[in-house]
Amino acid sequence: MKTQQYFGSQRASWLAGLLGLNLAACQKPAPIAKEYPYLIKVQLVGCTTGNGRLFRNRGEQIDDVDKVVMKDGQAVFRGKVKQAGVYSVSCFCENIKDIYSVDVYLPADSVQASILPGANQRPDIYQPAGLGHFGIGSYNLNTQLFSTAPQQWEVGRYLLMRDSLWNKYFLDLKQRKVKMDAAIGAGNKPEIDRWSDSTRRVQERFSDYMARASAQFIEQYPHSAAVLFALRDAGDAPVALQRLRPYYRALPDSVRNSYFGQGLASRFKATATTTPASR
Repeated sequence: MKTQQYFGSQRASWLAGLLGLNLAACQKPAPIAKEYPYLIKVQLVGCTTGNGRLFRNRGEQIDDVDKVVMKDGQAVFRGKVKQAGVYSVSCFCENIKDIYSVDVYLPADSVQASILPGANQRPDIYQPAGLGHFGIGSYNLNTQLFSTAPQQWEVGRYLLMRDSLWNKYFLDLKQRKVKMDAAIGAGNKPEIDRWSDSTRRVQERFSDYMARASAQFIEQYPHSAAVLFALRDAGDAPVALQRLRPYYRALPDSVRNSYFGQGLASRFKATATTTPASR
């Protein structure tokens, strides 16, 4: 009898200890999400006062990460991010009355950019005749940028491909307008109608020029950290979605389910997978 009482009390003690461990496990605090430090310095040459903004774009949502006041033309952003990916910096200069933007991959121990308003550092890509009414291009046009993040090269490579097609769009549009003006001057109605239709078709295809750049980049660099950025950058015009939806669906689940990948989910939902549009 005493033996049964002894083992009974031992069993009760063991169960109480197990219950205590379970309760302790339930009360254990949730793991703290990782945060990654960054430091971004942007010097806007010729600017005296202004303000800077660091933000992230997930496709359907834009969130501010940091805002600073520029001193002597410099904006300094220092903090931490929870998600690795491409973020955007915009600087508004009050005395120049213009906004300049830089796309940066974070985290990075250091990003330094020097913006030179009016400069053209890549005349092979940015041809003055093709700049168009809205100007053209990314920070590659007028910015010297250094980053400790190796992924920044991939971001810059995509932007150069995009800017090249952007430039081609304006050159194609200008060529057709020159032809139409010549037909108008000659009073040649069939030619006027021909070049008017051709000019309108090019104008309507601007979104497709941008989508082609994204498609070309993804095909050449399918494992790049900038793939989601390229998909997002093409916009949500129907022609862009039609061309790029197969590329989005072909991404690994880990990429589509990532923070920035989820931001594009609603943009690329709906219709069945189709063959990538020909270029």
